[in-house]
Amino acid sequence: MSRTKKTGNDAQDWDTARDAVRDNASELSAMTSHTELLGWAKANGIDTGSLFAKFKAELRKQLHIDYDAVRQRTFDARWEQMDQQARNAPQIVLYAAGDGEVASFAVCSADGEDPWYGDFHDNDKVAADDQDAADVAAARKAVYLAGQARELAQHELIGLRLVVSNHRVTLESVQRDCLRHDVFVTIDVVDDAADNPALEVCRLPGFRGWREVSLTDLLAADQGSEVA
Repeated sequence: MSRTKKTGNDAQDWDTARDAVRDNASELSAMTSHTELLGWAKANGIDTGSLFAKFKAELRKQLHIDYDAVRQRTFDARWEQMDQQARNAPQIVLYAAGDGEVASFAVCSADGEDPWYGDFHDNDKVAADDQDAADVAAARKAVYLAGQARELAQHELIGLRLVVSNHRVTLESVQRDCLRHDVFVTIDVVDDAADNPALEVCRLPGFRGWREVSLTDLLAADQGSEVA
């Protein structure tokens, strides 16, 4: 098994992260949320990928602060709050599917109506023939679309019943998107292809952007329904 050779820059990053935590230990220890820690890292220019990972490691080593655990606790608390709000929030239903073989996705309403579909972009980070990643990326796009509908209607929160065909699409895989867009999602996984029209739509040639979707119709279709 080959190993990646460590570079001088790598060692410098470790030193930078070590010194940043050591020299600001009191200030960092007083922070109670990951947003405070991230904000501090951004303000001090250590929020880049490799350096930030080392910063998190130094937080754990020196101060016993587990950044990822702190972040997850924040997410969980916000999710519980959203759960209560969603009972009285507007609801929509969307179907989503990806196709790892041809690197495409689709998000649509019932019967494949008014779809958003096309090829994945590079920033979707879907590797060739990775079906799980394709389905998760499609689900994330559905959350984004629901968030756009929420913004259009100026709702504080919106509920989304998301129908997919892959058990690897879980709450954990889309939770950060839900929190970012104020969308409370419940996921239904269907095994019968006939129950998910997005499976067929994601094989259509060409593309159709999300701005062509009627967000007003999405909201109107399920006005007044409740999350089960």
